[in-house]
Amino acid sequence: MGPSIPDNFYLYLWRSSDSPGTLYLAKGFETAEALCRGLTEDGYIVKVIHMVTNGEFELREGKLCPSAPEPSAHRRSGRGPSSEGMSQAFA
Repeated sequence: MGPSIPDNFYLYLWRSSDSPGTLYLAKGFETAEALCRGLTEDGYIVKVIHMVTNGEFELREGKLCPSAPEPSAHRRSGRGPSSEGMSQAFA
């Protein structure tokens, strides 16, 4: 069983990086994990975002796990508008 993470998840999916994607809402961690696994097996590119924390998850060995943060995404220069809280899907 996966970690106990409440709330809902956004699943962004594409058939290829050149085509427009689709947005799905999954209620609960187990549902998001099962949908991600099934869609990935069907050939979709899937990006999973936890709605409350905006944390990104990825499928590893059939399990949904938090993605490792990009080092540059957490550095703050103090200049210009902040992208904090913005999903990389929209950046």
